[in-house]
Amino acid sequence: MSGGAMLRCLIALFSAWYGVVAAGREPNASPNFVVLFADDMGYGDLSVNGHPTIRTPNIDQLAHGGIRFSQWYSAFHVCSPSRAAMLTGRLPIRSGTTGAGWTGGVFGASAVGGLPHNETTFAEALKTAGYATGMVGKWHLGQKPEFLPTNNGFDEYFGLPYSDDMGSSAWSHYDRGDRPPLPLLHNTTIIEQPTDLGTLTQRYAQYASDYINRKKDEKFVLYMAFSHVHTPNFVSKEFCNTSARGKFGDAAAEMDNAVGVIMKALDDAGVRNNTLTFFTSDNGPWLIQKLEGGSAGPFYEGKTTTWEGGIREPGIANWPGTIAPGRIAQQVVATYDIFPTMMKLAGVPPPKDRIIDGKDMSPIFSDPTVASQHDCIYIYKGTPNGDAQPGLWAVRCGSYKAHFVTNNHINTTAVMHDPPLLYHVERDATEVYALDPKSTEYLSNMATIMAARQAHLASLKHVPNQMAMGEDPKQKLCCDWDSKKKYPKYQECTCNPDNWEAWTCGRPILQALTTPNLQ
Repeated sequence: MSGGAMLRCLIALFSAWYGVVAAGREPNASPNFVVLFADDMGYGDLSVNGHPTIRTPNIDQLAHGGIRFSQWYSAFHVCSPSRAAMLTGRLPIRSGTTGAGWTGGVFGASAVGGLPHNETTFAEALKTAGYATGMVGKWHLGQKPEFLPTNNGFDEYFGLPYSDDMGSSAWSHYDRGDRPPLPLLHNTTIIEQPTDLGTLTQRYAQYASDYINRKKDEKFVLYMAFSHVHTPNFVSKEFCNTSARGKFGDAAAEMDNAVGVIMKALDDAGVRNNTLTFFTSDNGPWLIQKLEGGSAGPFYEGKTTTWEGGIREPGIANWPGTIAPGRIAQQVVATYDIFPTMMKLAGVPPPKDRIIDGKDMSPIFSDPTVASQHDCIYIYKGTPNGDAQPGLWAVRCGSYKAHFVTNNHINTTAVMHDPPLLYHVERDATEVYALDPKSTEYLSNMATIMAARQAHLASLKHVPNQMAMGEDPKQKLCCDWDSKKKYPKYQECTCNPDNWEAWTCGRPILQALTTPNLQ
């Protein structure tokens, strides 16, 4: 037996032994939960996943100390729908948050709609079991007070209500009414507008660390939704021009540092061994941003598409003493599995009056051989709009993935496929070699996928389309509607004029950006 084969054998034996030991002892009752959620980070943007010049030692340590999932899927290809699914355990098509059209979309800075009140977030569910619930970072599920985190189960909130490029700042300026100065909120109160992005990630990490210290004697959940690595790639002075990968690498390094700060806070509070930590991203890399965007690694395409690069994400679960270190899991899991996994481990019954699409992934934590709980996953581009444009662009069942409609980040025109494209995505992860539609392999697996697709579509109920409600300039967040009287030089809704002149790592002050299709 070769040295490499011997090492793999020893690792497998250790993992199996560790799983038996973990299963045989008293399980950690009602663990704490930390969800670390990156923005627009592709599968290939972590050093642990093979990026040659980005360095993410703290995230790598999370992976090495737990499970790194190689087949972790997001629920959607852009921000808002993905976040809705992660928080509720339900595909965004069920909550009306897939977008105003069949190609998808997000909530704007003055959105009328938001995450519906009849949806149950994991924060709301965990509160019934006595959990303290805190959120830090990007929300992006409606900026009106009624839709903000504190009205969706979180006891407290500190962060941006939407993407960092959907409001003006010293790092990106838009002379447009639908892009007001970027507001920073504490609960529902604007505490800074525009916010100083150069200090934001440090403040996120500090608030998260303080929250852990304050809640260390309670059961708690912390949802930390980073604004990195979404454009603009803002950073603090400490990380400016420090990465060989350029501005994107600087931003990734700053986020990684914040992860380290938060993990140290868990250690210092003495709760690390009773805390299950997840790390993943909302969707794939934003390729139209070129070097300002990330990498999907071995996968084709990125954000705004239903190819693997748009929805296959880095995924990590870390729970010292319960999850054996150093594992790579090939089971198919999804971001919306976080909800039912939390419910199972916290002993909270999931809602029985609705379909929960997520599956409890906790059996994988102790048994490397357990099968994926997903028979199929359903990959939407947008909202269904009749038979000719179903919105359901792709379906994966087992090892096979069918594309009924495709596009790419450059040519957004939809291409209908009849017969559908079919790939064996475990043998062909790059989706290059479509199977022959006349082959037995194609016909038998497409029959399985078509049956699952029809059953899934039959399970859908009509719900109000939250994004089709549009935008209303009166609904934008504004610290002072009369700010022009005080600061005529600056954009309406300015209460922190000094932040327009904030340090920007060498970028021109008030740089005018013209980025299409902001997500």
